[in-house]
Amino acid sequence: MVDQLEFADVLLVNKTDLVSEQQLGAVERLLRKVNPAAELLRSRYGEVDPADLLSKGRFDLRKAEQHPQWLVEAREKEHAPETVEFGISSFVYTARRPFHPQRLHDAFCAAGGVSRRGGEGGGGGGRC
Repeated sequence: MVDQLEFADVLLVNKTDLVSEQQLGAVERLLRKVNPAAELLRSRYGEVDPADLLSKGRFDLRKAEQHPQWLVEAREKEHAPETVEFGISSFVYTARRPFHPQRLHDAFCAAGGVSRRGGEGGGGGGRC
């Protein structure tokens, strides 16, 4: 993931309403160290003006070719997908009969919970 931060033209910091200015400043300082040339944008609820992202002409091939990570994977090795690199997995379970919401919730809680990323979860029972 760091290689994506290093190479980005724009870094979007979302959910800025959930942290203090001090915490946000720490995140932005870290991002500036990793990629001082990227434009930093703040957002709340993922709301970003498309004009801030599109048709900006940010990509510069000559500059990109100078980056130490430019085409490293293509030159040295095959690409390792993120599922392998970061141990990401998922599955889809299908059945004709739906789960009972409370019993499913209780089973997840008994198993230590579920790790979920990306947005707010809905669904039965609330937190464990």
